[in-house]
Amino acid sequence: MTVTREGAATLAFVEGLHGALEELAQSVPHIAEDDLSLFSLAVIEIATNIAVHAPRGGDEVSLSVELSAGDELRAVLRDSAPPVHLDLTAATMADALAESGRGLAIAAAVCDELSVERRRGNLWRLVRRVGPRSV
Repeated sequence: MTVTREGAATLAFVEGLHGALEELAQSVPHIAEDDLSLFSLAVIEIATNIAVHAPRGGDEVSLSVELSAGDELRAVLRDSAPPVHLDLTAATMADALAESGRGLAIAAAVCDELSVERRRGNLWRLVRRVGPRSV
């Protein structure tokens, strides 16, 4: 099952992704709710970062999201923003009193794979493997 959404990189668009994630979840009743919830959290965190950090005042930043499920949960997010320069391996949780700055660390913690390529914008890939996990 694949669900796609495209639009302007805005918080309203991100809010609409909840419906797309629910549509995906309904199509895969065999996947545990915990896996779906954590995957959804990661997708929303990355999409929110794209929307919040999109440049304003110039061309509108577009965002396309492709969600798929099978043996794993996968999301591909493409934006038209200037390339981001991040070291995803260095993503850490913000101070407990900080009001922001946790999105990348949360996504990295709950995904088995998280990557970004700088290619005519940014291409984010998120993967969460499903099934039993060793603690």
